[in-house]
Amino acid sequence: MDEAQKVDLKKAPQSVYGLNIEEAEALARQMNQPAYRGRQMLEWLYKHHLTDLTLAKTLPADFRQGLAGAYTAQSIELVEANRSSNGESTKFLYRTRDERLLETVLISQRGRETVCVSTQLGCKMGCVFCASGKGKFGRNLTPGEIVEQVAGVARKTGKRVSNIVFMGMGEPLDNFEATMKSLDILQAPWGFGIGARRITVSTSGITPKMIEFVKRHEGRVRLSVSLHSSNDKTRTELMPINKRYNLPELVKTLTEINRTLKREITFEFTLIHGINDSREEAEGLASISKPLAAKVNLIPYNPISEMDFKTPSKQNVEAFQAILESYGLRVTVRQTAGRDINAACGQLRLDREKEKPAA
Repeated sequence: MDEAQKVDLKKAPQSVYGLNIEEAEALARQMNQPAYRGRQMLEWLYKHHLTDLTLAKTLPADFRQGLAGAYTAQSIELVEANRSSNGESTKFLYRTRDERLLETVLISQRGRETVCVSTQLGCKMGCVFCASGKGKFGRNLTPGEIVEQVAGVARKTGKRVSNIVFMGMGEPLDNFEATMKSLDILQAPWGFGIGARRITVSTSGITPKMIEFVKRHEGRVRLSVSLHSSNDKTRTELMPINKRYNLPELVKTLTEINRTLKREITFEFTLIHGINDSREEAEGLASISKPLAAKVNLIPYNPISEMDFKTPSKQNVEAFQAILESYGLRVTVRQTAGRDINAACGQLRLDREKEKPAA
């Protein structure tokens, strides 16, 4: 699409996805309807995943027509869906109304249907091993675009989503208010009704926002921290955010969260061959995790075409895990679910963006 033809989101009809109960009831009153009609509208969106407001049959015809004429119930459009060969992962590529691409992943494992949502178009954190930060940063996603990813997956697959992880494209705490509002919608009984303990928000370590996040949601939503190195210098090389919020500050913040706010912490640790898979790294990780009683999720690196990093051998991963477990830590190893569908976060979007000029 030509730049001049792109939708101006400021002038385009507002999406009703992303409204909370107060806003929906206010909208109903504004359109000369009882407030409870707003709640009914949200049920069609968040429980039935409607995209056509004229089909909300429990709403009066004049309300339906008024909504359809002034608002939209679809702010992202499915472009493609690719399922992994083992059937455990499906990657969805969506197009926003301003013609940008975003990714969402459904992970079907251990009886759970987990949707991994994106919060930004690209990412400003610049982690050197991550595809999300390659290319230009687009913009923050709206609360509606975040929650509509969940609705879109459920609509396409017919599956009941059981868990949500904010681990897709972008840094959730860098798009703080939109992330917080989407969390409210996902949990609310008038929304998706997903239990807080079934939702995890991952962060690269924006320490002031971590404290605010835990307080806002009273620690109910799980917190996961992308650590990736127990060495301050190595972490800075891998994750530029460490220059601003270094490892000692991060550990201090997590200690406050754990001891004062009594909240559980999980570390995400991507193992990269020859970079952070040594015994020294494992012992350093154990020394950080043990006082926090933190759980550790080891992630063997998922290669992307733009980087020369390599996946560690199975033996190295098992040795790293064994060292952590010898300290009494809870450790899981995330199995790669979909390398054949470019499951590395942001990879499919990056590939399709590169194809645009040729197309």
